[in-house]
Amino acid sequence: MSFVTVNQLTRLFDLSEPWIVRTITGQKKRILTAVDCVNFQIEKGETYALVGESGSGKSTIAKMVAGLLMPTSGSVIIDNKNFNDANLEKASMNALRRKTQMVFQSPYASLNPRWKIGNIINEPIKAFGLIKDENDQHKRVIELLEQVGLSERDIKKYPHEFSGGQRQRISIARALASEPEIIICDEPTSALDVSVQAQVLNLLKDLQKNFSLTYLFISHDLAVISTMANNIGVLKEGVLVEQATPNDLFHKPQHDYTKMLLAAAPTLQNN
Repeated sequence: MSFVTVNQLTRLFDLSEPWIVRTITGQKKRILTAVDCVNFQIEKGETYALVGESGSGKSTIAKMVAGLLMPTSGSVIIDNKNFNDANLEKASMNALRRKTQMVFQSPYASLNPRWKIGNIINEPIKAFGLIKDENDQHKRVIELLEQVGLSERDIKKYPHEFSGGQRQRISIARALASEPEIIICDEPTSALDVSVQAQVLNLLKDLQKNFSLTYLFISHDLAVISTMANNIGVLKEGVLVEQATPNDLFHKPQHDYTKMLLAAAPTLQNN
């Protein structure tokens, strides 16, 4: 079995008016199918990318794989354990949460503006009980900062004192703090300038190589996806319409929606 297996993953949202309103007006329930029976696998140390337009269900899948949102049906199996099993022991659930971390789209919104950087990065270390001694925690925070291209002098600064790219590096350091095996990157570069995007993507690739990390990478940008993924899934209105390697997807797309996405990304066509 693959390291990560997403099986028949489905998520419905009830957008209906309250029961009393529907009773008076005769309205029916409004159910949105955000994710519809999605299946994919990720091998250990590889990157699986999900691409699609806004509203296609990418972030909903990311949250379900991270354990932040329960699926309506289907399952997320990580290292042979079902993340959505209600009977999963607390210790096993905590272990899954520790090994599965997330880097969000907005590096500023995901960092507590009232906390110093050292406290932000140290939070997962303390929460999961990875290091008890405060001096050792401090050393680990410095190590994490250096791994993402920052330094010890940044520990006592606040998020607003950094650029967007630096804040995303801090978010990545925080994700690394729990010693994860899987990192879910939800549009991690879309809020950054193009030149900074390349730096953050190169950092993610270096970290993957150094620590054998497995990535689920979410993006609407095919140019970004092409530099990161081993395999790509194309989402349209919650349905996975195509899966392929980057080479096959970019040169031999099968689905009309994939062809439309490629046509809207002229830089890829010129490569």
